[in-house]
Amino acid sequence: MYYCFKLYFDNIIFPILRYIFLNKNYPYPVFLKISGKSCVVVGGGKVALRKVNDLLEAGAKVTVVAEIPDPLIEDLSKKEEIKLFKRLFRPEDVENTFLVFAATDDNAVNAEIAEIAKKNGALVNAVDNPEHCDFFSGAVVKRGPLRIAVSTSGCCPGIAAGIRRELEENYDVSFADFLESAGEMRQFILSTTNITNDAKNRALQWLCDNETFKLYIESGKEKVWEELKKIISS
Repeated sequence: MYYCFKLYFDNIIFPILRYIFLNKNYPYPVFLKISGKSCVVVGGGKVALRKVNDLLEAGAKVTVVAEIPDPLIEDLSKKEEIKLFKRLFRPEDVENTFLVFAATDDNAVNAEIAEIAKKNGALVNAVDNPEHCDFFSGAVVKRGPLRIAVSTSGCCPGIAAGIRRELEENYDVSFADFLESAGEMRQFILSTTNITNDAKNRALQWLCDNETFKLYIESGKEKVWEELKKIISS
């Protein structure tokens, strides 16, 4: 029992604590456009599967390297949505790659993959190993085009996940429909030529108000359009 705890502390807990106390530079938040870019996930478990799905959603070209991949990863390969190499990692796997996720169940292996990938110019995320990460994925709320990412800079991802759950309650699935409609309305406001800039600004401010979202939920899309046209014409 002691040996197992020591192994866990030395390889996972201690690197995280060292990163927290020694690294005072917090990461710069950014959303990357990776459509069409080459991304590699090393590992075949549930964590790797989540990374793969997120990358595919963003339009990336995904390659997975894993000896024993999750059945769902194999299904993606059979559908030709990803490339899959069922073997151990090789350094050439991360050549000419934009993003690399080291997501095996071995912390030391993840660190080694991270170092090799960095030498090849890739941005790297090593799971549970913040000191070897160039970026953190964060816990993400997804509502249509809306993305809210929460990160604790690798300190405690579980807390970020808890905050995400709270945000998901505040912005339920209905917000995705509203946001799509709001995008259409914004374009309508900006493209309307027979109103003043002040009128456009008033309409845009009204569109972004929480009360407008409530009106959408309570009375529907047509009612919001009706009120918007009144504001523009007033």
